Amino acid sequence: MGKLANLLVGPELYWACVYGGTRLLARLNLPASELGNAWMERLGVWLLPLLAVPLAFWLIFGMLPEPTSTVWLWLRLALATAIGLNACLIILAGAIDYGDSRNAGVAGVWVFGAIVGTLLFILCSLAMRFGNWPR
Repeated sequence: MGKLANLLVGPELYWACVYGGTRLLARLNLPASELGNAWMERLGVWLLPLLAVPLAFWLIFGMLPEPTSTVWLWLRLALATAIGLNACLIILAGAIDYGDSRNAGVAGVWVFGAIVGTLLFILCSLAMRFGNWPR
């Protein structure tokens, strides 16, 4: 049952839950408001990557039983994080609407959020590899 649990309760399920939560939060900005737009920008650029990426490492490598293949699980986490984080950032960027020329810069939420998320993924990977984190 341990291997089946690792397959079912893995990084894909985590990022699916984060994606669902992000969609619900993005609905709060309908119709788009100035305050909601600023909140979505902060959420996409800082809060989502700073919270979701390290939490993914902690949940997958710290909470689950010892995986049989750490490399395979890390590859699954890398792919799930790349897809999940980008999907969440696209949802957040789509929820922002200023109704004027400022909409041209909304893609920056995706770009900066992806950069912050990638850097955090690298830092968490190094901490996992060379340190004893998250255990």
